[in-house]
Amino acid sequence: MTKPQLIFLAIILFLPNLFNLAMFSEGRYNTTEDYDPRLAYINSLDKLNLHIDSLLCHKQISPNSYECVAEINDVIRNRFYHGYSYFTLSENWIAAIAGKLIDSGMASKVQADKIIQNQNAACSQQVIVMMAVLRKRGISYRHLGFPHHYALDVSIADKWYFFDPDMEPLMSRTQQSEDQWHYHSDSLKQYYNLSTNQNLIKYTFGEGLAAQKGPVNEIPAPNARLFQTTTGILSKTLWCIPLLLIFLKSKNYFPYPKKRVWY
Repeated sequence: MTKPQLIFLAIILFLPNLFNLAMFSEGRYNTTEDYDPRLAYINSLDKLNLHIDSLLCHKQISPNSYECVAEINDVIRNRFYHGYSYFTLSENWIAAIAGKLIDSGMASKVQADKIIQNQNAACSQQVIVMMAVLRKRGISYRHLGFPHHYALDVSIADKWYFFDPDMEPLMSRTQQSEDQWHYHSDSLKQYYNLSTNQNLIKYTFGEGLAAQKGPVNEIPAPNARLFQTTTGILSKTLWCIPLLLIFLKSKNYFPYPKKRVWY
């Protein structure tokens, strides 16, 4: 490639970083969920943990207790409203475009520190954020999979408890206990808002199915995390490669092709 072509290529690879353009519609708050826009300032895991610590201190809640985990769950259910959060062009244009052209999952955020930069998050994304908070505090967890949903099991005093920050069921501590619902999805349906979302609940949990338990203390979606980390770095640096080639050619490492002269 000639020098002008390489300069043009560098510009093309750099330009997407200047546009905070969303490739997907992320939806709006439906006004029925527990969502507090005042918590939008919490845009990092550090801020989230500081906010949780202040609540635990104010309410005199013991670390690693059921009340501690319930408080974490409540903060997350109030921090987000439902809806997938995706990369914009300026955040990671390679993943954003790949998600638009190939599969939307490629642009759907799977890293807690990226998800929390959005006001909205899907069920799996809210669980990923909660996992990150629990992991930092040394509290064991595992994801629970349903036909069209993703929730969380948390180990407290050698017993597992069900938590769902996204769909926000109304459950007591006893009802959340593994001894109460025995991982039967049908046992959970009564705790959700059946009057307005009956078909959605059936679609979400299926009929007569058992919850699928994930590995304890997993770091979820390792392949997607690797893809998004790699493309995030490339999105910010790929434009440097043509400039590097120009520099190397100027030092005669890779001389520009000479024009052929016909006699």
